[in-house]
Amino acid sequence: VGSTIAYFQEIRTKDSYFYWRIKLDDEDRVENLFWIDGASRRAYAKYNDCLSFDTTYMTNMYNMSCAPFIGINNHGQSIQFGCGFIRNELKENFVWLFNTFLHAMGGVAPKNIITDQDFAMRSVIDEVFLNIIHRNCRRHIMKKAQE
Repeated sequence: VGSTIAYFQEIRTKDSYFYWRIKLDDEDRVENLFWIDGASRRAYAKYNDCLSFDTTYMTNMYNMSCAPFIGINNHGQSIQFGCGFIRNELKENFVWLFNTFLHAMGGVAPKNIITDQDFAMRSVIDEVFLNIIHRNCRRHIMKKAQE
């Protein structure tokens, strides 16, 4: 954690729009982590119409889910608008992560969001991102239908 914070502080000296936040638990362990560089913040200002958010993959050696915020630019290419790690996919962690994302983006919420079918995530989206259109990921729907 110390190395990560030092690295983020070093990046911040080179990129004044680099943004990061960390939330520790009662035992000073990382509960949540979020970061975004300046280029991604500028891209989000232009291409915030659709956001894909999926935490169902890439659990790291610390057993934290990777939580990338992905969008699409005007060339149809995927862009990462920020990334986080959350220890547990609990409502309070999604509240923290989505509010941190909104703060980094100057309070501008995406117009649409595509997610998996996580119930904790769904309730938080309705609470944090007001007036947003929420859709479930087709891949998750098809997987559930086959099961």
